[in-house]
Amino acid sequence: MNPTGPEPASVYWIRRGAIVLVVITVLVALWWLVGSLFGGGSDTSAEAGADPSSSAIAAPDASASAVPSASAEAGADPVECPDSAITVEATTDSTTYKVGSTPRLTLTIINTGDVACKRDVGPKANELEITSGGYHVWSSDDCNASNKSKVVTLKAGDKFASSITWNGRLTQKGCPNGEGDEAKAGSYDLVGRNGKVTSDPTPFSLSNAS
Repeated sequence: MNPTGPEPASVYWIRRGAIVLVVITVLVALWWLVGSLFGGGSDTSAEAGADPSSSAIAAPDASASAVPSASAEAGADPVECPDSAITVEATTDSTTYKVGSTPRLTLTIINTGDVACKRDVGPKANELEITSGGYHVWSSDDCNASNKSKVVTLKAGDKFASSITWNGRLTQKGCPNGEGDEAKAGSYDLVGRNGKVTSDPTPFSLSNAS
């Protein structure tokens, strides 16, 4: 413990003190470095509020509720239009005709729903009928019934129209005797049908006036 040598004893004590101080400084530095490396990671995780187990569950839940539903809606095929989403209109190209004229009749099918859907708009599903005073006068199905379908996709608000010319003659359902006499002057109503959906009647008249 007592230093010996050519130098005074105080010199050796100073040297020993310096060495001890250096060792302490190195140990403190090592302790701080180790603490920063191994303790900082957990502190960062705590500050960020990260919970590995909870984030692994939350991410799939969020993805399942947003992305699949959106892609499914965009890629899904339209379904058949319900009757409640369909409106039918029947119109004539004039309100008054001379007897013997050939009125142009138009059937319009409208998707009044909120989404696109499929609808048969072919002659099999459609009919235009003319009545007078509640009595049957003529129908597009009487002598020219068709089994042809035409399925189209109607976007919300879309319309599909088809027209036919009435030759002004009477017919009976099934056309048992072919076309009948020429329709006389009077008041008539035109009604259109697509499937089970019918239009409001559209009035028009035939006149003998030239």
